[in-house]
Amino acid sequence: SPLPTPAGPAAALGPSAAVLQVHRLRDFRATPASGSNGRARWQQSMGSLELRLLLRGSPWEGTSPDEFQVRLCEQGLRVANLQRPEASDAFLKECLCGDFPREVLVGSSWWTLEADVERREHMLVVHLTKAKDGSWPVPFREGPLVEARELSSDWTALRPGGVAHSRGPGLEEADLGLQASELFEELVESQTEDFVTLRLLLKQNGLEQARRSVPMSRLWGLDLTEDNLRVFLRSRGGVTLLSGRFGGRVQPAQTEWGMVKVTREVSGGVCETRPALEVQLRKATDYRHAWDPLLVRDAQGIEVPAVGAAADNSPERKLPLDAPLGELDVDADSSRFPELEGQEARTPTEHAMELKARGDDCFKRRQWDAAIELYGRALGFTPDAEAVLSNRSAALAEAGQYQAALDDALRAAEVAPQWPKAYFRQGVALRALRRYDMAISVFSEGLARDPKNPSWKREIEDTEAKKAVRQAARGRRR
Repeated sequence: SPLPTPAGPAAALGPSAAVLQVHRLRDFRATPASGSNGRARWQQSMGSLELRLLLRGSPWEGTSPDEFQVRLCEQGLRVANLQRPEASDAFLKECLCGDFPREVLVGSSWWTLEADVERREHMLVVHLTKAKDGSWPVPFREGPLVEARELSSDWTALRPGGVAHSRGPGLEEADLGLQASELFEELVESQTEDFVTLRLLLKQNGLEQARRSVPMSRLWGLDLTEDNLRVFLRSRGGVTLLSGRFGGRVQPAQTEWGMVKVTREVSGGVCETRPALEVQLRKATDYRHAWDPLLVRDAQGIEVPAVGAAADNSPERKLPLDAPLGELDVDADSSRFPELEGQEARTPTEHAMELKARGDDCFKRRQWDAAIELYGRALGFTPDAEAVLSNRSAALAEAGQYQAALDDALRAAEVAPQWPKAYFRQGVALRALRRYDMAISVFSEGLARDPKNPSWKREIEDTEAKKAVRQAARGRRR
């Protein structure tokens, strides 16, 4: 079944507007898609998780939103009903209080109390926006609750409200500053008897620009009918990337989509890896045969060539892990990198090494944007190169793009979980985002991996001092 999408009036695409409803996808599927936590049910996508608890019977008769206290920090949720303590302990503490396995964005999360007057029951809904796209195994970690003051010093009491009461402008009002041609490079089509697969190959630099504004799960929109498709950016103006009519009919509700990496040969045996948005559609029962054409694009989408499916081979990755704390990660044989410029490098790694060396040079000249672009191009050849991810994180932080810097640092830690530098980059970005508790936590992880380096204790002390200043300022405002 498809991921839940915002409710709204039925819409349609193309000439068949009078009869065909649109199936809307606005986020990527996560695994597991749903489950239960006590009496509460939960469902998730890559970008969010929603908890729903049904309140009915005499303990909850006549309840209202102003009775509830919903407190949230990046690491945990605490829900209570101040007027009904017995019901609160029996229902809410068991189902809606816990410590998260990963972080959430407090300012983008919300809760609401939905009333069903006829059935005399209520649905308490808590919607959590994940700080980083991904699947959570469960909403809360196992074990006893950590004391709130020990878990975080930065709790927020959320006011009731729903999507209509979102904080700040919605994503559809954001201006990404991108044209379709700056993001979408070409379309790769393939089909079997049962499925159609469309891969929109993307330009790395354009995708990085978009990621600085929004996570991937909140960037794309896909509207489908049985015979039409439209892929667009969820931003101001809804820039269309691909629009057209199928050569047959599909079953929209069985569509799967998400971000993938495509590796293909570019020239002379050299391969490059590109990000792609992949859409897999199941053909309708009466249309399970070869379609020719597979998709007839219309004028709404950018004109791009359609090509055969690319190979899916992973390029070699070999970059060192021993750079000093806080400095750029420079490869041992970097003195020969400039010699590669203007020559045809023989492997993806050599292409990446040259681009990284040029990025390092721009970084040293404080040319942050140029360094970010060159590191991004290097990652196009070696996407899992932790040293390049680390250096781009440093450049992004210098440019004030702290969330993007954190994303790169987190990815570096996924690739090389024992490498202390990845935790240093995370801590720097988190501190700049004023997420002091998490910054102290990751600096402590770095210290555990590199206990002889005195820099870790200085970073922790500096972060604790900044946290104290912020707490004092908030205390004066109260």
